[in-house]
Amino acid sequence: MNKNIPESLLRRCSDEALKAHGTGYIFEKRAAEIKTKLNILNFFGIIGPVALGTTIATYDLNNDAVDAVKFIAGTIGFIQIIFTTWSMIEGWGDKASSYTESKSSNYSIAKRLKDLEHNLTLSKNQFESELAVIEKEIEIRNTIDAKHDIKDEEKRMGMRYGLRKYQRPCAGCKMVPTNMKPTDCGICGDFNEKK
Repeated sequence: MNKNIPESLLRRCSDEALKAHGTGYIFEKRAAEIKTKLNILNFFGIIGPVALGTTIATYDLNNDAVDAVKFIAGTIGFIQIIFTTWSMIEGWGDKASSYTESKSSNYSIAKRLKDLEHNLTLSKNQFESELAVIEKEIEIRNTIDAKHDIKDEEKRMGMRYGLRKYQRPCAGCKMVPTNMKPTDCGICGDFNEKK
């Protein structure tokens, strides 16, 4: 640890890194969930027409199998149109991009803060200057992320992830998390982690 840097500045670096890492995790989870939905939507958008085309190409057009596949493909197509419309209204594609970008940005900020915290070559002025630049990025990132309405449950999940990553005890339960299983703690638990 750099002895030229006051403990309060090092702690600020550490605290902000933990928050950024936890926020990155929140958006990583959101991105994975929405990408799964988009993959399912894309799968059903392709499978119906492919199944119908393959059946028509393989069987006699008067065959009962063609009628069954047409019915199934039509049903899948109808459902797919409903979900595609829903995804467009909800902006799933834009959200997936935004969540992925936020994840990357927050993880990058966390890494830069930890690197700064452990940099032994900087003077106090250099340290403060670099921290000010990163804190401005944090401010901008937080403004962008705030548009996505992070729920309290997600904040607790992100806190647990950050505490676990940096092996720090929770201010509430005083435990260093070793897993992502929810607990009753109002700071690092009380969330529903999907397996």
